[in-house]
Amino acid sequence: MFNTNMLHNVLNVLITLSALLVAILLATGCTQLADGILECSQSAIGPGYTAAAVAGLSALKIAVNIMRDGVAGLIKPQPPVSK
Repeated sequence: MFNTNMLHNVLNVLITLSALLVAILLATGCTQLADGILECSQSAIGPGYTAAAVAGLSALKIAVNIMRDGVAGLIKPQPPVSK
């Protein structure tokens, strides 16, 4: 079995980096409208790429949790970390 904890943490980093991508979208010409929608007609990068990346990485992270701990593991308390 592969190291699911490492994969879980890598996915956390990638999800965090996707938030950076939103900042890049805003810096490259996207603007946030009053209703929260990103308008990117002036940007070379569309916000759909960011949304797809966040959704895909989050779904993968949940799948890893289910493979590692089962569906019930999504809601059970985690044991303390032993040193």
